[in-house]
Amino acid sequence: MGNGSVAHFYMNLSDMLTKYNKTIIMLLSLFWGLPDANAQIKGTIWDTEGIYKVPAYKVLSTDSAIGIVYQGLAYKGRPKNVFAYYASPGTLAGDRSKDKNLPAVILVHGGGGTAFKAWALLWAKKGYAAIAMDLRGNDATKKHISGGFDEPAGLTPYYSITSDLSEQWMYQAVADVILAHNLIRSFKEVDSNRTALNGISWGGIISCSLAGIDDRYKAVVPVYGCGYLFENSAMKQNIDQLKDPSRAIWIKQYDPSQYVGKAKMPVLFINGTNDGHFFLDSYEKTYRMVNDRNLSVKIGLRHNHSYGWGNEEIYSFINSYLNGTTPLPKLEAVEIKKTSIRAKIKSVVPIDKAYLNYTTDTTTALKDKKWERKDLKIKGDQICLSTLPEGVKIWYLSIVDDRGLQVSGELHWGGIN
Repeated sequence: MGNGSVAHFYMNLSDMLTKYNKTIIMLLSLFWGLPDANAQIKGTIWDTEGIYKVPAYKVLSTDSAIGIVYQGLAYKGRPKNVFAYYASPGTLAGDRSKDKNLPAVILVHGGGGTAFKAWALLWAKKGYAAIAMDLRGNDATKKHISGGFDEPAGLTPYYSITSDLSEQWMYQAVADVILAHNLIRSFKEVDSNRTALNGISWGGIISCSLAGIDDRYKAVVPVYGCGYLFENSAMKQNIDQLKDPSRAIWIKQYDPSQYVGKAKMPVLFINGTNDGHFFLDSYEKTYRMVNDRNLSVKIGLRHNHSYGWGNEEIYSFINSYLNGTTPLPKLEAVEIKKTSIRAKIKSVVPIDKAYLNYTTDTTTALKDKKWERKDLKIKGDQICLSTLPEGVKIWYLSIVDDRGLQVSGELHWGGIN
């Protein structure tokens, strides 16, 4: 064989190997891609065969949002039914053929809530596919559905620890959200690689946990909710009423502190300084567990569903990670010296205002403290101040960009040492 023939032979061999390797890589990618619904679920109490499936569902109503019932995990010897609303730009327009390559968001209500149609429509108007499910066994009118979770006397058993794991509300609620995620990712109009999670109050608790359980999300925003509920929160009293071992089991299985530290995606934490349910010390311990985090702590933020989803920072944050739009600004770690406090601003849009937020109130209950705000000057890409007001107990910096979006720095306890 001449040199030319040898060279030609090796070139053909190289092409064959390249094509073979590409085929192997493609097959491996397909193989590895099959169990992506496993996420980080394996090894948790939700690691059961049914959690990895796309749930069966049926359509109940069709208008600007589609009412559906999808199948949950086994419950009392049968598959549980879950009511939800699905909305998209196409359902809004009455023409679902317009829906293509959509980002998607999963919406988790708080205590006393339901599948809020208005919430799903809000996201559909922003170009998203959205699913808002009811975690209480009800329809959107809060009427119990056949095969839904049973609430004794219409009260959600948040803290139930029963001999049958499948009858515990938190177990079923978290599973319902995972299955809703499986379902919306299966829709042909949805880009399964662009999904986000937004929860309010108890939905925020569930979202904090799922940030460390389901790593398929590209962004997560818990509003109000946090972990360390057993240390300081409005829920502590209820948790303490559980007798051991039920108390220890509930904390191990359901407190977000067990999971949120495993979050791989960016997380935006939103809360009010005086929230009556989720207190700042437990809140701080929770957000510090997440490496890729941003904060928006607001003085006077009221606590309910509409105020919760009314924070425009949610949409900017999620949109930046799912659609590549302008991100929220971010305050980097504060540099504290005896005579100065500095914090660098990371932002691609102009910053309009900067504040020192603080309380000198000695009231014991964090939710009852009176907060004050002081205007600060911005110097280049930094906030600088020489000292803190006398008697400061808790403080943090915040900035507002020219879109009116507010983010915060870390919470600090006490003055400058």
